[in-house]
Amino acid sequence: MKKQTLATAALAALTTAVGLTAGAGVANAQQWTDGDKRFHVSGRVQYDVADTDADFCNAAGTAACESGVRSYMRRAFLGVDGRFSDHWRYNAKFDFSIGGSVNVDDFYLEYAGDSYSWIIGNNNAVSPLEDRDSSLNIPFNERSFLISAAGVGKRPGVAFITNGGNWSWGASLQSNDSASTSDSAANGTESWFAASRFTFAPIYQRTPEGVTLLHLGLYARYRDNGAGNGNVIDGLLSYSPGALSPKSNNNAGVGGADSDVFIDGEVAFQWNAFGADAEYGQISTSDSSLTAVQTGDADATGYYVDLFWSPTGESRNYSASDGSFGGITPANPFGAGGIGHVMLSARYEDLDMTDTAFGTQRNETSAWTIGATWVPIAHVKFQANYSDTQVDYSDNTTNRDNEIRALTVRTQFDW
Repeated sequence: MKKQTLATAALAALTTAVGLTAGAGVANAQQWTDGDKRFHVSGRVQYDVADTDADFCNAAGTAACESGVRSYMRRAFLGVDGRFSDHWRYNAKFDFSIGGSVNVDDFYLEYAGDSYSWIIGNNNAVSPLEDRDSSLNIPFNERSFLISAAGVGKRPGVAFITNGGNWSWGASLQSNDSASTSDSAANGTESWFAASRFTFAPIYQRTPEGVTLLHLGLYARYRDNGAGNGNVIDGLLSYSPGALSPKSNNNAGVGGADSDVFIDGEVAFQWNAFGADAEYGQISTSDSSLTAVQTGDADATGYYVDLFWSPTGESRNYSASDGSFGGITPANPFGAGGIGHVMLSARYEDLDMTDTAFGTQRNETSAWTIGATWVPIAHVKFQANYSDTQVDYSDNTTNRDNEIRALTVRTQFDW
């Protein structure tokens, strides 16, 4: 059976399991309700074009890279979400992304109380600010070096989150394996992590002019690579900053650790049309005896600083219940007397992995990015980023410093 057929069958089965049909209760094009029950079809598409120019294609500098323009499907999700009752909810999404494979994205069951939730399944309910924000709503096409190198994201497990009027707290115990990992007990104990996050907004006010906000957050995670049989499924923990153009490679990965501790601090500011985000984190790694790639315990540190301004006047939407930012609805949509929402953005980021225990691959990777976003109507976005990445190696006898320049343009819509 083809993968697309499998996904269609899965969605149909979910519809049947919830007990809803187009003829039951109240229905529209993508949502059905029947008493307390709700069934909603959701999806997103992100199609990118990237013009990438890198000095070298590998760390040794033995392969030169020429400029190239590539187009590709960055993300394509299809899924359902809803509820069985006021308290029991579900979310199931499939990812039809780069490479043609079908993977699980959100896939969880939630029990929601008045001010708390228990979540079991594939989720990132407890995650740093930039990862907690949906890829639909982040102000740049790719997430920061710090977040990608730390290895956060959606994983199977259980999470608890609670909140008040201007704060939230969550804790989770999750597998570090993806939901689609295929293995057996012969592979030993899988990689896992325990995490917690606290957010607080001492200033949070909505007015007709926009949002005034000061957000503070702290995230902590302990991660263990598991034990037994040399961890043949996962390999050891490694750290690599994601490229700002998916059609290039930073070639800046380090690490061979048994476990690590990641501490991350967050701050976000919003004053009507102006805003800023920043995170600073440290990854403290414990060396493994299974490989000589890493020669001892080592620390990596990183940060990013973002600045935003909307000439059309809109503020970013903030959710105090989980300390995250959502999508922006234009005040004056295009085609209805306005031009939609426009935002200009700039970022500087740095990831320092020069600790001598990281060995010959140790390096510092930094980049600046400028961007422009246009949201003509709700759920449609066009976003352009230009970035310049510098990879500076500590061991210049083995590796060659690299510079990667990239222009990425995204067309996005969701429902």
